[in-house]
Amino acid sequence: ITSGSFSPTMEKSIALARIPLGIAPGEEVEVEIRDKTLKAKVVKYPFVRNGKTLIS
Repeated sequence: ITSGSFSPTMEKSIALARIPLGIAPGEEVEVEIRDKTLKAKVVKYPFVRNGKTLIS
């Protein structure tokens, strides 16, 4: 994870991360945040455009 925050528009946490080649949008990965392993979903950027969420 290179950066992350809570998105009020999406009402969930979002983050940017460097991932290995070959991992495609839609795949689930595990990330470590503050010594906890959490599940995350890889999605294309941008997350929001013109105030509308582009991902589910």
